[in-house]
Amino acid sequence: MTDQPLKAHFTETVVLPDGRKVRVSAYPDGSIRFRVDGLPYVLTEAYLSGNPEKDQAIMKISPGKQGSNAAYNYVDELAKRNAT
Repeated sequence: MTDQPLKAHFTETVVLPDGRKVRVSAYPDGSIRFRVDGLPYVLTEAYLSGNPEKDQAIMKISPGKQGSNAAYNYVDELAKRNAT
């Protein structure tokens, strides 16, 4: 029998000021999944082992060329959208 994907027991959607959506899902095995609308993103910051004093993990993703060639600069794309 093949493993079935876990069904999220919690999902929350946040709408950002520019209309993009971030969806956070939590699963019974303790994993967390993030789904973000928009252009390709680059992981620009990650503290996955956390801070022992605060017991937190931090992840930051950035759109566009902020640290890579994943896509054109998202700020430029927003300016083009607003100009039309």
